[in-house]
Amino acid sequence: GENRVEVLLHMIQMLIAAAHDKGVLRVAAPILTRVYQTLSRGFVNFINAQKIADTMFPFPFAQLTTMFIVVHTVFTPVIMAAVIPSKVLCPIAAFLPVFGMHCLNFTAMELELPYGDDDNDLPLEKLQAKMNSGLLMLVRETSDILPGLSDKAVKSLADLRRTCPMSNNASWGMASVRKGVKSHKRSPKLVS
Repeated sequence: GENRVEVLLHMIQMLIAAAHDKGVLRVAAPILTRVYQTLSRGFVNFINAQKIADTMFPFPFAQLTTMFIVVHTVFTPVIMAAVIPSKVLCPIAAFLPVFGMHCLNFTAMELELPYGDDDNDLPLEKLQAKMNSGLLMLVRETSDILPGLSDKAVKSLADLRRTCPMSNNASWGMASVRKGVKSHKRSPKLVS
């Protein structure tokens, strides 16, 4: 039916609530609230996109615009011929505004329906494929691995200083940084 998105949203919310009640989702309430908020925000954006697709440009206004463009196309060359005596400048001065108005009208017609198969329409198939690949990446088992340190990792600062080749550098450690800052404050250099 027409309410597939609403039904899917309701199913997802019910699955989340049931999984939280059963203990499958061991998530704190504020984080779970954020999940519901993100679902709601996505649904609001879907409704806004649906409004763009469903709300057509007013037909009488479109007809009036077309009529004015036809009148403009007919009368602009006549008026330009009466005003401009040059045989070279007159066609140019008549062509440019008429061409510009037709270009604006065709651009408005393309923007009126952004969803479709035209070259200037939004690439919905590519956007859907990108979202699907992102969702499929999240479903893989390797996506849920928690990061951690290996057993060979150096965890103390003293061991790290001994094993690192920069251990003789004066910039290591906060003590040397503080010492450098204090000595800089005590002996300001005067520029003459």
